[in-house]
Amino acid sequence: MKSHYLDIVRGNEAAIEYNLKQFSSSEHIMYGAYGYPDYANNAVPIETMASGYYCSDSKFYHDKNLLYIMNCLIDYLYSAQREDYTVDNRESDYKCGPILISIYLVRAYRIMKKYAVSEDEIALRDKLFEYLVPVSKGVCNGGTITPNHRWMAASSALILYSEVKMECLKKLADAYLNEGVDIDEFGEYTERSPMYNRECNNAFLIIAEETRNDYYLECVRKNLELMLYYIEPDFTMFTQNSNRKDKQEGDVSASFYPDGFYHAYMYMSYLLKNPVFARMADDIFNNIKSRAGRGPGILWPFLLHHELKEYEPVLTDRPISFNIFHKDIVRKKNKDLSVTLLTRSPNFLFIQKGNLRCFVRVCASFFAVAQLIPKQIEKIDDDKYYFTMTAQGKYHGPLPEKPATPVWKEMDHSKRPVINKVQLIYHVDLTLKDAGVTIDIRSEGMDKVPYKVEFCFTAPCMVKNKNELFEGQQGKHMAFNEGDIDIEKDNNTLRITNTHNSHIYHDIMRGSVPKSTSAFTIYYTGFTHINEHIQILDLRRENA
Repeated sequence: MKSHYLDIVRGNEAAIEYNLKQFSSSEHIMYGAYGYPDYANNAVPIETMASGYYCSDSKFYHDKNLLYIMNCLIDYLYSAQREDYTVDNRESDYKCGPILISIYLVRAYRIMKKYAVSEDEIALRDKLFEYLVPVSKGVCNGGTITPNHRWMAASSALILYSEVKMECLKKLADAYLNEGVDIDEFGEYTERSPMYNRECNNAFLIIAEETRNDYYLECVRKNLELMLYYIEPDFTMFTQNSNRKDKQEGDVSASFYPDGFYHAYMYMSYLLKNPVFARMADDIFNNIKSRAGRGPGILWPFLLHHELKEYEPVLTDRPISFNIFHKDIVRKKNKDLSVTLLTRSPNFLFIQKGNLRCFVRVCASFFAVAQLIPKQIEKIDDDKYYFTMTAQGKYHGPLPEKPATPVWKEMDHSKRPVINKVQLIYHVDLTLKDAGVTIDIRSEGMDKVPYKVEFCFTAPCMVKNKNELFEGQQGKHMAFNEGDIDIEKDNNTLRITNTHNSHIYHDIMRGSVPKSTSAFTIYYTGFTHINEHIQILDLRRENA
């Protein structure tokens, strides 16, 4: 985008300045954040530096020191490959194909191919092209671990094939693409991860360009449409539905910004003339600039697609208020208040007002199997949903006949009679409102079981109960006997109602997930049968 371009140049300059601090002039290699040289942190900077070197608006334009460093980095990359041309990612993976890193190298080569003029520039271009051959061999000799790796491998193989024409690359890409894209009707990939959705989308942009097949652009479009509904009031992304590490289970303070989606939204807005995507790209850009004082460092698109420098799109507002439900997630947002319902997680309810977050859990001390984890959401109507879960406990009597062995693990315990089989059944009705959420919790089955309702809030925060103020700190908890409780952070206030406490068996309750170390926790407690009506309210909106 034209209005973003110069700030993106500044972002690229900041990235180069960071890389220069990592470069060891005595060893001619780049050290990473963990204190050792690695394949990735010597490959990615080649694209970053090539972008700055050939950008006439950059302070690094034609800086010969960058040519020297890029030469050194290529030398290191040769030495970092194994005998079969695979590489190591020392954070976790070994003998892997350089499927992600090779994309950065090809983009750097394409920039050099387009702009190199001087003898030194042409020499570096040719040196990098020669290195793409062992990189291609590494990609062909590598495999994948996760679902998204397939698309990174396919995109890597295709973009390399367009330059070096090695048949193993095309064969590899075709084989992965033949498996079919794992995207559902809602636009969600298998891993359901904003972090890895980003990688899938970037991969499919390459695949679409290299195959000239718009089906892959449609996959990107569907996922980008979905991700619009995962934006929280503070412009972070909701990640608790993820199957990957960005889920941050139980960490109410974890934040994931959509920075890495900038390119996909920007470029797809250009390709599809989509004004909502253009707005999202603009919002991501402005959010990055507000936090970093500059734009993102992704300069290469403006060098390879010069028309983007003059691109001035029409902007249309993205969804700010919405209510969506698919499979096992409900997302309702009303400007600066969001409510999320989830299955497969003990944190089944999330509510966020501004940057104040809360997640809710329910557990009973019942055979260590009564942490409420809903398996499915039943929609009653547009704003009403229902969860249920059954926990079961039982005892066994003595074996009817003498066993063949006294060794416990070798006995046939299926022959033991079942005695005192009991159940505890949760029923949870949730009503989503513009000003918050209402939770009606009931239980049936076993009585006299201690239970807890757990509210985990962003810390630090201020806590008010019956005109008394307290400070809520990370890893701490409180319980109150009566009165509503107001939680405030940075002028955002949530109120929880119907305070009740009958015991203090809460933070160490058997069978419950551990207390959050990052959140401030409030406990409600009692004994089954449960029949409680609780509200979590946006206090200012409720009183408006």
